[in-house]
Amino acid sequence: MEENNNYQLTWLPKKTFEILAIISWKEVEEARKKAISEAAKEVEIKGFRKGKAPEDLVVKSIGNQKLLELALENIIPGIYQKAVNFLKLNPILTPKIEVVEAKENADWKVRFTSCEEPEVKLGNYKEELKKIKVSEKIWTPGKGVDPGKNEGKIENAKDKKDEKLQKTIEWILQNIKPEISDLLIENEVNRKLSNLLDQVQKLGLTIDQYLASSGKSAENLRQEYQKSAYETISLEIVLNKIAEVEKVVVKPEEIDKTIAEVQDEKERKNLESQKYLLATLIRRQKTLDFLANL
Repeated sequence: MEENNNYQLTWLPKKTFEILAIISWKEVEEARKKAISEAAKEVEIKGFRKGKAPEDLVVKSIGNQKLLELALENIIPGIYQKAVNFLKLNPILTPKIEVVEAKENADWKVRFTSCEEPEVKLGNYKEELKKIKVSEKIWTPGKGVDPGKNEGKIENAKDKKDEKLQKTIEWILQNIKPEISDLLIENEVNRKLSNLLDQVQKLGLTIDQYLASSGKSAENLRQEYQKSAYETISLEIVLNKIAEVEKVVVKPEEIDKTIAEVQDEKERKNLESQKYLLATLIRRQKTLDFLANL
């Protein structure tokens, strides 16, 4: 455990960490005054114009507990960022937040739990991936495209590349297994479950009706999503590591070219505002192309 007067850092398995942050009552009071000032602009109290009510009536109207909660909301992001900077951490997930102690006229304690990116050991992955063999398609007269024609060769080359890539991904998932924080898995599972719930509700069903029709229990579904979540995150992390090792980069002109090729104007403008995400996707595709050509 590492600590200073304000932050106590505890490392947990799988690159997960906890920070116990101590917030002085002075900071809380300042945040509370700010919360009262902000609330006073919006609260409506009989006999006073909006934003003109005395402070004591604003406090009475909103309630002291609610004001303390608003104060906490105001200061928590800044406290967490200061702690992360001081402790030189590189979190990849929005933290879980737990108020450990919050009493008036006393320092507050808040616990943040998050994780860093898992370590990845690639080993001799290139040598192993080069050993992967793809099937050769046999052309029979009257069936399929004549391999003597250019389109047949192109199609066959694409099929071979797709097969090589599929086998490559399978090899990665079977042989490179980073230890992924349970927080990351839980976050992805919850995202998947939320999407499923939205889809089920659009069909006019309850989640129980969906489970009954699919022959699954809630536990079966969660286990299925946990496995899927691990594979999704694992593959993403491994591909990022390979891109880093192999120095796969995306040039600005590649991003601009991709955007320019989009026909729909609305979609094109959307991509313009999300160049970082687009660069990530292009880098991932370039990494996959690199692997498929080993």
